[in-house]
Amino acid sequence: MSTELRRYSGVLEYDGTDFSGFQSQIDRRTVQGELERAVSQVADRDRIIIHGSGRTDTGVHALGQVIAFNMEWRHTEDDLLRAINACLPQDIVLRTLGLTSFDFNPRRCARWRSYQYRIYNAPIRSPLHMRTSWHVKAELDLGALRSGAECLVGEHDFASFGRSPDKIGHTTRTVSRLDWREDKYSFIMEIVANSFLYRMVRSIVGTLYMVGVGSWESSVVEEVLHAKDRNKGGPLAPPQGLTLINIEF
Repeated sequence: MSTELRRYSGVLEYDGTDFSGFQSQIDRRTVQGELERAVSQVADRDRIIIHGSGRTDTGVHALGQVIAFNMEWRHTEDDLLRAINACLPQDIVLRTLGLTSFDFNPRRCARWRSYQYRIYNAPIRSPLHMRTSWHVKAELDLGALRSGAECLVGEHDFASFGRSPDKIGHTTRTVSRLDWREDKYSFIMEIVANSFLYRMVRSIVGTLYMVGVGSWESSVVEEVLHAKDRNKGGPLAPPQGLTLINIEF
């Protein structure tokens, strides 16, 4: 293969526990920073800029973070995938890699984003779940969680659950799916939306938690939604229970 500039896209998985989020920050360990270091090392360049589909917060994980970058490479995509993974730390892996068009931007081209939030619901903590779940001791009611979530599906102003990542951006978002399921000691919330406000998913989880433990009636969630005031909602759920699952284009 000839050496020419190409654009690559791939799917990234990472354990976000020891990262200060996805986006690069000075003097902070970030997912983007580690990936750019690895790709730049393989390319033998000072810096290869990585574009991601979402800016996950500190402690948040991903199974399906989509990334893209431009690079000169004379070998196959499989060779490049192996070379990059060999330079990445153990808590990040590039699962797939392929060629894409130069106009592909993972963030701007994304149509739907899927997240999952996991609560470990038991009186005693579990060391095996502590990095990927919020430990809640009080008993949760699956029916109450589902009932409280119903009013959040659709297009709404979610100002009570977060702020726009852009200073002058609006807070209206469309949630196409929001549901809870139970798996042994875990309660898992799955949510799909066209995009999310800053800390929106964790704020929704914290509000529904208040319903799930019986502190609030499910009708309070709709009141919180219409209030458009973050102070009216429940607590902010911790980051370790949240995982970016999938991006649809």
